[in-house]
Amino acid sequence: MRANYKMQRLFVPDDLGPGFEFDAGQQQSHYLAHVLRLGEGAEVLLFNGRDGEWSAAIAAKSKKVVRLRVREQ
Repeated sequence: MRANYKMQRLFVPDDLGPGFEFDAGQQQSHYLAHVLRLGEGAEVLLFNGRDGEWSAAIAAKSKKVVRLRVREQ
């Protein structure tokens, strides 16, 4: 994976792997949707301290929840 310094990097406690989907926590959902104003399809980097760094995209977004889909490492 190339280094991309404009992409947001977030810590998540969940296991990460290709195709995994999960809802971001309340604070991270607010940050992604309202502070950064990212929409569906926007890419972010995820890490959990065990599985390395993974690229992910916003799969769905509502007022209070952002759903992330893990893509690749």
